[in-house]
Amino acid sequence: MARVQFTGQGSLLWVEGATGIADAEAPTATELAAGVDLTDLLTRDGLSTPNTGNTIDLSDAGSLFNKTGRGSHGGDAGSLTFYRDSLAANDKAWTALEDGAIGFFVVARFGWKQDTTTGLGTKTDTPTAADRCEVYPSTIISRAMNDTADNEASKFVVSVGFTDEPQLDATVAAGSTG
Repeated sequence: MARVQFTGQGSLLWVEGATGIADAEAPTATELAAGVDLTDLLTRDGLSTPNTGNTIDLSDAGSLFNKTGRGSHGGDAGSLTFYRDSLAANDKAWTALEDGAIGFFVVARFGWKQDTTTGLGTKTDTPTAADRCEVYPSTIISRAMNDTADNEASKFVVSVGFTDEPQLDATVAAGSTG
């Protein structure tokens, strides 16, 4: 349909626990509904999920060309930047993302309840079977407040270790976790 930006369209969930999502390729709507919606606390440029690759040397003496092949990938820490909220009940990102917390970041870049014609949903809908998303098995490495600055809202940065290969083409499955 269209090329759209994440801002105002996408959604970010934190599903806590090592077994919060049984199958990262096909999380259920029930598993995702148990997550904490962090979208409205994420800064516009606050999501970084690197997945760089390495090369292996395939050069041989028969050519002056330095040949390379595909090596390992991933292993880079991710980071997310969030706003703090003065009300404890609304400070969901700070509360949920403690040092050492284990869980899954789920990114729905086109929102939830995605229309079959346009592929677009909304950030406020609930995850629905067949919605596309990304699932990142994660451990919170650190949580640190940003330095104070004039004319800046209070923010913090979470450094994230990805504990398994992310599923960049996951599809929400029908059914429950039970």
